[in-house]
Amino acid sequence: MDTKERIAQLSEIPAVTVPMYDSLGPVLAGVKPDLAIVATPHDSHVPLAEGLLRARVPTLLEKPPARSAPELATLLTLSQDLGTPLATSLPLHYRDSSRAFARELRSPRLTDAEVDIRADVPSWPGTDNWRLSRERAGGGVLIDLGYHYLELLVACLGLPDDRSVLLTREAGLRGDVEDGDVEDEARVSLRFAARRLQVQVRLRSAPGLAKGRELSITRGGRLLYQSSESGAAGTGPAAGQARGPRPAAATAQLAALVRSGFLDGQGGWAQALRRQHTVMVLLDDLYAAAGHLAGLPERTPA
Repeated sequence: MDTKERIAQLSEIPAVTVPMYDSLGPVLAGVKPDLAIVATPHDSHVPLAEGLLRARVPTLLEKPPARSAPELATLLTLSQDLGTPLATSLPLHYRDSSRAFARELRSPRLTDAEVDIRADVPSWPGTDNWRLSRERAGGGVLIDLGYHYLELLVACLGLPDDRSVLLTREAGLRGDVEDGDVEDEARVSLRFAARRLQVQVRLRSAPGLAKGRELSITRGGRLLYQSSESGAAGTGPAAGQARGPRPAAATAQLAALVRSGFLDGQGGWAQALRRQHTVMVLLDDLYAAAGHLAGLPERTPA
């Protein structure tokens, strides 16, 4: 499903032979899909997912599943009331390098340590500049890229006891794109008291920025774990699309959902969905308490 303009462009490509629609109604009027994947601008996640859930179609939502915790709560309630499975795309759980990092975090032997996460992605404004709109996107790099890492931390460590974040916007990084009201950079500090872990997360997004990430764990100045990934810099839609889950990770998650009985309402999807709501609450709290530089406006929950 896409805009009329985009459908017209895709229709001119001979290799694209699948049916395309610009609204959900015609899709559901025919044979009911076995599974729906929602990978659209953030402000359309909830209305599309609501229509799919009411049609009893198991649905996988691209992250973030909603723009705020109250929005996601409506989907959680609807999904549970109807008994229709709903899940969020979680590629970090299905990449080998991320799994190794998660095992380190979950280990009860990991105490009195510092965890450092640094991630950069190239960005693009999206159709009609929707990614630059706080109302449409829910926020900038913190919700768009940070959701992955915050979700992984919550899955491994639970909710942090203390948290703080600084959001900044660097107009010069946007090139010819008109400045929006979302952040380009987020610096998050989290403390997990029971394990005496301090976590620092630095996220950046800008056109031409090389995609990459570095994960490390140190204790007393000694390196316990380190991994890094890097990619070419990019601009435009192709670079922006590279921010989504890698095909291998997406395929692995779909296979895991099918094996768990997700399509038939089985498996642990309901518990996982409640964790996604917890992550959205954490994001809302971070935005509410954020320090701002470069004149960023306050975020109003959707």
